[in-house]
Amino acid sequence: METKKKIMSCAFELFAKKGVRLSLSEIATEVGIKKASIYAHYDNKDLLIHKVIEEEIEKYFFEINQENDDLEKIFFKVLEYYGNSQTKLLFWKRLLLFPPKALSPDLIYKINYMTEKRYEVVKIVIQKNIQNNTICKDPEEVSLMFFSLLHGLLSSVLIYHPQDIRNHYKNIWINFWNSITIRKV
Repeated sequence: METKKKIMSCAFELFAKKGVRLSLSEIATEVGIKKASIYAHYDNKDLLIHKVIEEEIEKYFFEINQENDDLEKIFFKVLEYYGNSQTKLLFWKRLLLFPPKALSPDLIYKINYMTEKRYEVVKIVIQKNIQNNTICKDPEEVSLMFFSLLHGLLSSVLIYHPQDIRNHYKNIWINFWNSITIRKV
């Protein structure tokens, strides 16, 4: 079972770096096994990639959807999920921007469904804040702003020095929150 985990972990990293151009030979070399040994666990490269993607989808949406009653908690939960892992960031950027052609319809459906579900959860939290006279903007606009801010920060981590960006997350949140809330006098 340990070898299977190593294969999955290596495939995850190589998919993040190379997409579907990764090879089973590269995985075997990294893991320290013969290429033929991979076939004891996976019938082919496409099935291995499918399994890696499926497992990451489960982890990502499970962890992100744990905190869904407070906009700030959701914001920091997403950022925390990626933490210091540029590999996770690259994996998701590659998956969403350049999905493998062999990606099964069920995985595409699952990604879209879970993404829409998370969007709706955020929108509901925003609507509750509007009803409580906390947020003063349109829920659709705030939802779009929220996800644009998150995706922009995560992309910035890939482009700029990550720690410089991460040091500002709290102040960025405060500025965002102040821009959407009703100011109490």
